[in-house]
Amino acid sequence: MLILPIVNKNRIMNVQVKLKSAEKIREKVCFDDAKESDIIVNREKFSDSSFKDSKDISASIDFVRSKSLLHPRDFLITTKEEASSTFYDVYKIAQPPRKVNENLDKLYSCVLTDMRKEIPGTNRGRYLSFEKLGVGDHLTDEKIAKLQHIVKENDKSMWPELFKREKIADLQDTLDFINNFDCTIISDTTIPEDSLQDVLRALEVINTKDSRSLRNYYNMALSNRDIYTKISYINNLIYQKPLSLIKSANQKQKQLIKIKEESEFSKVA
Repeated sequence: MLILPIVNKNRIMNVQVKLKSAEKIREKVCFDDAKESDIIVNREKFSDSSFKDSKDISASIDFVRSKSLLHPRDFLITTKEEASSTFYDVYKIAQPPRKVNENLDKLYSCVLTDMRKEIPGTNRGRYLSFEKLGVGDHLTDEKIAKLQHIVKENDKSMWPELFKREKIADLQDTLDFINNFDCTIISDTTIPEDSLQDVLRALEVINTKDSRSLRNYYNMALSNRDIYTKISYINNLIYQKPLSLIKSANQKQKQLIKIKEESEFSKVA
């Protein structure tokens, strides 16, 4: 489970990050022609490729793209084996989005790797830091200022050309890339920011490993908030609405019901 800690309205939320296109299609299986913790693209296997030994975080997405050039199709990921058997689960994933930059590719690869490292029946979380991956490195104040000027001073039909001319088209591309992720607030894990700050003040006097880990967790949540806020502001400038990527389970359920109702209505109409 990939977890994004993030500060929001004086609370620290823990958000599970997945891919919208990922669908678990098999559970408790063991195939002769498929190993555990693998990626299979057009019958080519990550475990048999040169990418397997790469130290590059983006190796997973690089492998998928390289084996999809001629035939871009859905691909498969197998999880690790269960703790007490040789069975594993299988995911089907749609082709990754077009590359924007190396750092966003690292983010996508982290999610692929998280599926590969999943142990069915075991809940093991891994923290996700936008800052460490460099997700916000290209979201500079200068580029955002240019974007703000263009959208406020020019007709919408001129935006694409002006974005390219000012070399800020990657800001809109970032929104398209980010929207491939499914981000759900994990129930009953939200922490009041004031409470965490009180605990940190009490523990930092003794400077233990636990206090340093907790401080790192809080700093990560703050930096994730800052980068997410920038992305949301860019979304607001271009689409006149804040980014609504992160949702609670209840919000997602209500959204699903609304989509179903609209679908049924369109059939009747």
